Amino acid sequence: MDLVDLVTRWGVPLIVIAVLLEQGGLPLPAAPLLVVSGALADVGTMRADVLLGAAVFACLMADHVWFWLGRSHGRRVLATVCRMSLSPDTCVRQTDDLIRRHGAPLLLVAKFIPGVSAVAIPSSAASGLSYRRFVVFDVLGAFAWSGAYLGAGMIFSREVNRLLDRMSVIGSWSLVIFGAAIGLYVVAKVLQRRRLKRLHRLVRISPEEASKLLDDEPDALIVDARSQLAREQDTRAFRRSVVLGDRTIVEIVPLEQRGRTIVTFCTCPNEASAALLAEQLIKAGYERVRVLTGGEEALRRLAS
Repeated sequence: MDLVDLVTRWGVPLIVIAVLLEQGGLPLPAAPLLVVSGALADVGTMRADVLLGAAVFACLMADHVWFWLGRSHGRRVLATVCRMSLSPDTCVRQTDDLIRRHGAPLLLVAKFIPGVSAVAIPSSAASGLSYRRFVVFDVLGAFAWSGAYLGAGMIFSREVNRLLDRMSVIGSWSLVIFGAAIGLYVVAKVLQRRRLKRLHRLVRISPEEASKLLDDEPDALIVDARSQLAREQDTRAFRRSVVLGDRTIVEIVPLEQRGRTIVTFCTCPNEASAALLAEQLIKAGYERVRVLTGGEEALRRLAS
């Protein structure tokens, strides 16, 4: 059995499973399968309307699960999303900024944006998005995303089917190649996440250590790297802290003060935005940089 035989025989169940897994948070891209299915539909092997309905149905099932998890568990569920999807944990801050700027209409295009697609729905739900608005924009977004990839397969049907014909010559090896490509994609995402985690482990500091540091070093500073949306939801702040916002770190701590101790903080999973900021500081030559661990718990214990 080759790739074409597999998709032709099991097309609809495969699409439902693939889309459910991707939209459910796993790093398994469903877009290639949708493109292949669209190309086969264009030559009459499959029905485009059935494929579109299956993809939209799977999207809505997964999206509703994440909406209600975000509504019931708040921002705590975002760490789970990032771990499952292998998205960089910094995508939470990026998504927060987009949600604050665009609101519910972001769901129209969120599935097309790497990283944002994984956390947009639970983050929107945690921010208080009404169920009615969620349904309207999510349904439209699901149709747009599913239709775009199926449509791409139909538009470029000749090229896709030519490639499939070549792959059919090697038979079952086409499935091996397809699986290997997905495997490489997953490995790349794993390595991307591990890079920030290694840095985080090197320069982290506990809330207790941070409290002592602030007592011992009068010029030590905490830089709050939370998104504006996260700060609006929790207005507590540390003593002797500044908000990063849209400013550069050089505007907050000039280069001539590079010997000053700087502690970065955020509430995103694995302190990712804080770790990324710490990495930028170290590369810029700042000598004493730490990442505050604990997230919301650290804020509760150290907030003034």
